[in-house]
Amino acid sequence: MGEAEGDGGVPNGAMLVNFAEAIAGDDAQRLQDARNEVTATLGADGLVDACGIAATFNAIDRIADSIGIPIDDVRLEPTAEFRRELGIDAFPSRLES
Repeated sequence: MGEAEGDGGVPNGAMLVNFAEAIAGDDAQRLQDARNEVTATLGADGLVDACGIAATFNAIDRIADSIGIPIDDVRLEPTAEFRRELGIDAFPSRLES
């Protein structure tokens, strides 16, 4: 999702970034491969923990969206078309900047 390389100073960070990107993507085989790698490296409990953290980040985004926290200015232009297509700009919670 970005141009960063390495592990971010986190044990198994590069693998976890790959897993997060696979979750956010639409390639089922990449996701399965990433799940297998996390399980092989961190065990089943580690996979559950990684999934829980990913779900929490998703929830934080949804909470921010639902209470109307405005989109960062830097994200306005890149998201304009799909926001228009999805009707997001018409949501009552959308705040004008």
